[in-house]
Amino acid sequence: MAGADSAVLEVAGGHLTWTVWDGAADPVAVLDDLPAAQGWLWALYGEAAALRAAAGEPLGPAVPALPGLVRAARRLAYAHWAARWWPASVIDGIPPLDDRLLAAEIAELEQECELLSGGEEHGAYGEHEAYGDHGAYGEHEDGGAVTSPVGTPPRTDYALAAGPGASGSARVLARGTAGTDWRRVPPGLLDASEQALSWEIVRSATRRTEVAVSVVAGAGLTDRVPVPARLLPRATVTAADGSTVEVPLRLTDDSWTGTTELPGAGPLTFAVHLPAFPDPPTPDDAAQRALRERVRALARARLAGAPSDLAPLRAERAAEQGY
Repeated sequence: MAGADSAVLEVAGGHLTWTVWDGAADPVAVLDDLPAAQGWLWALYGEAAALRAAAGEPLGPAVPALPGLVRAARRLAYAHWAARWWPASVIDGIPPLDDRLLAAEIAELEQECELLSGGEEHGAYGEHEAYGDHGAYGEHEDGGAVTSPVGTPPRTDYALAAGPGASGSARVLARGTAGTDWRRVPPGLLDASEQALSWEIVRSATRRTEVAVSVVAGAGLTDRVPVPARLLPRATVTAADGSTVEVPLRLTDDSWTGTTELPGAGPLTFAVHLPAFPDPPTPDDAAQRALRERVRALARARLAGAPSDLAPLRAERAAEQGY
């Protein structure tokens, strides 16, 4: 599973990987079908590298025969990365990317990069123009993605305001906030903030102790928007003694909410996942949280127009202008 620090592009005979932190770096090629990859290796790495690969030797430094194709491929990989990992959050003030603009640019870039997929060479592979028409492209459906409007105002108090709260004679024993592991849910389903999840331990008048969980939904996602059953998330609540309980979440207004009995004694930890999503290979630890914060910093820098070897996507420019 590619992580949030890698932009990956599937190509004939293998895949290419760039780090999202360095747009000018050469792609790392992983080949599983060398004859199929020979159709494009010369274009991205040079004819000498293609000959070395045919002889079973390392590719060496890239000296591309078609530099414009390298730029288009890098841009396409980043666009796919943005579709999966863009950290849209009303809490953090990071606007979502318009799915239709993003899908349209991906389709255009795929045509430019047709050679990489085993098709015929397409176009002259010149400089890619990132500032094209921002007009409507029609509705777009994408498995796990939810189309979101651009320009949602920031709400720094959103997580607490959306919290479950106590009512009547119930007594709140503890409360807090947490983040979610982006690898365990599809894009657009949840707010990407580290404070998107809020929880309360509540004791009712009947002395029943419950845990109420609320997770801010992705921008533009409300209970007025039908969500397929396969995209209904669940929260896992784990106590310090190791006991755990799973809570089905339902979309109420603009938050995913659920309540369950207290699973056990001691401090609680929370996780949100989609049953159909594969578990990530590594746990959600401090390193993963630091990686998510670095992704947020990257998104903020790109929206602020920071210098970059990779020009903004049309969806990024629209988000910047509409926010």
